[in-house]
Amino acid sequence: MSLFLTTLEQTTLKSARKEDPVRPFYYALINRVEKRAAAPGLSDLKTSCEWWHFVSEYLTDAAMVYALKPSNQLAAWLRETTLSIARRPIDDWVGPPFRSHQGQQQSGHLETAHLTWSVAIALDLAAEAFTEQERLELGTVLRETGIPLCQRWLDQNQHMANWRCVMNAGVAVAAAVLNDAQAIGHASEEYTRCSDIFQPDGSDSESLQYGNYAGYTLMLAREALIRRDAALSDELPISPWVHKPRWDACSLFYQKPLLGWGAYPRPRSANFNDSAAIYRASGDFLLHIAAQAKKEYPSDAGLARWLFDNLYLPCTQQGPFDRASFGFVNDFGFLTLPLLCQAAQALEPPAAGLTELETFSSGDVIARDAWNGKTILAVHGAGDAMHGPGHLHGDLNSFILVHNQERLLVDPGHSCYRNLIHDLECSSLNHNTCTFKVEDQGDGLHLQEELLRGQTLQQSRSARRILNPTTREPGPPIQRGGQRLFDNHQGQVKAIASEVAALYGPPMTRFARFWFLCGSHALFVVDHIVSTLPVQTSWSWLLNNRDGELDLKLVQPDRLVARRGNAGMKLFHLADSCMNGPLHGYVHDAYHPLPNQLGEGQPGSGQLIRWTEKSAATERTVVHAIALDDPAAITQWHLRGESQAPILESPGASESWKLEVAPDASQFVVTELASQKQYTYSVKDND
Repeated sequence: MSLFLTTLEQTTLKSARKEDPVRPFYYALINRVEKRAAAPGLSDLKTSCEWWHFVSEYLTDAAMVYALKPSNQLAAWLRETTLSIARRPIDDWVGPPFRSHQGQQQSGHLETAHLTWSVAIALDLAAEAFTEQERLELGTVLRETGIPLCQRWLDQNQHMANWRCVMNAGVAVAAAVLNDAQAIGHASEEYTRCSDIFQPDGSDSESLQYGNYAGYTLMLAREALIRRDAALSDELPISPWVHKPRWDACSLFYQKPLLGWGAYPRPRSANFNDSAAIYRASGDFLLHIAAQAKKEYPSDAGLARWLFDNLYLPCTQQGPFDRASFGFVNDFGFLTLPLLCQAAQALEPPAAGLTELETFSSGDVIARDAWNGKTILAVHGAGDAMHGPGHLHGDLNSFILVHNQERLLVDPGHSCYRNLIHDLECSSLNHNTCTFKVEDQGDGLHLQEELLRGQTLQQSRSARRILNPTTREPGPPIQRGGQRLFDNHQGQVKAIASEVAALYGPPMTRFARFWFLCGSHALFVVDHIVSTLPVQTSWSWLLNNRDGELDLKLVQPDRLVARRGNAGMKLFHLADSCMNGPLHGYVHDAYHPLPNQLGEGQPGSGQLIRWTEKSAATERTVVHAIALDDPAAITQWHLRGESQAPILESPGASESWKLEVAPDASQFVVTELASQKQYTYSVKDND
């Protein structure tokens, strides 16, 4: 019997497939596989990627269906496709032309790992589709090409990020299928090392999407290794990535249809750094946690099951089906059927211990007025030292603002890495944060500090954690710079503060941003900015126009009104600045490895508004006041008071929020005037 479908699992599925929740996934998997097998060849009319990027889901899905419901047609497709891949020249196993193909002993890349585990899983689940000679041939290719190429990458590279997990999964799956004791030993040791790319709380310093890619491949390696040797279960830790569903659940905004992606609901998530706005975790990854962690980590297991049920039911046949294994647009896969039969019962987020304000080691802080409420504030601020940094944007102290299931202020997301706009969409200028221009008043003395004059300062985006080349142990986590000042929930107010001046370098000494989410309708954003030379601050605000449905009204010089769907926002800028815009930016739905494909935003899909100070200064405290309501009611929200004590007043003054700010931003007082409830926040001198 195979590793990936035991006799017990097959017996269980014979009855489980007749009932919910297994039944819809069983027939969805069979349906998609039989359609592909109806014609020869790996590619079909549904694919939009190069073959490396969908080979895994196509082969592994087909192999599982063959194990459950074999047919001559499927056997012919599997045999022809698997053997044709195994017989490709070494350059194809190394990867696409944009990968490095240099050196006498080439090393593999991500595509190599996908090919390796795909062929291994086909050999494991569909052995009877091949002759004895063909099985020997496939085993030889795995042993002499797949495993060495993946292992060579692991030996030659030291950085700690999702790549290590992916490359090791190639080794682990093939080693387990071949029962290669030496390779199993290498893969088990590397697995433990790779688990440390996650933050201690299960968040990831790359992004939701790349954390999922790492987690999915750790899961795949772990499933293969413990299925080969159950004793390894205790040696291969599931923590800390077992906690990732907590981050995913908090980062999930809502689900509803998205123009261009079909009639059925799509998730929207907090897509900081390189991540899809329509991100959902891989089904197999969630179910591994739901099945394997239910005794040791019951709340994480229950939450993983809740995410799976909510993200994959009742619409089990949502494409595209060619971008899942690389994590571009995730789906359920070949392990869903056996794992779903073993999964824990679902736990909703509050039952799993999640509150309306949750802070994560990665720097994300998610505040909502209530679970299933109206408003969500997702902040990307200073976090802890990073365990596996990569795919970073210049976006610290940026945020996403959601009201009535509409993303109003957004993160741009990311497009094809080989697009020329990719560097732009990663820059601080294209996020809801600040940039600074050093005043150009050189005195001709050519002093060191004069070299900065006239420059626009953005956040640095480079950080890498590496292994010690001698001990092969990971180096210490990397400090990107910045400090979380506080996160606090009192009554109806959620308060968050983060300081990130170090990412800009000299002459910046402080960029502290404070958010006060007041109930469902009011948000104050306060910036305290200090520098050793005079700088002009620019504030960027990226509004969501990805479907052309943004109704934007600019009111010079200090406000804007934005409407989308059933949501309205009025934003007041309380400083002496010049308004500029709209600039036509980009908002992407999901990554595609080729340009101009579904998921890539068009010019103008993001509308960027920018305020720039009229004069440079070395210190200032600036407030932005934001009201949120439905599109009609938003017109009746008004700003009262002074710039350092603004009041946001609702229609009829039934709700009025006042913020008082100390000039040096050391103390804040938030008052709801109708009820006279008051909340005080302080920042210590050394914060």
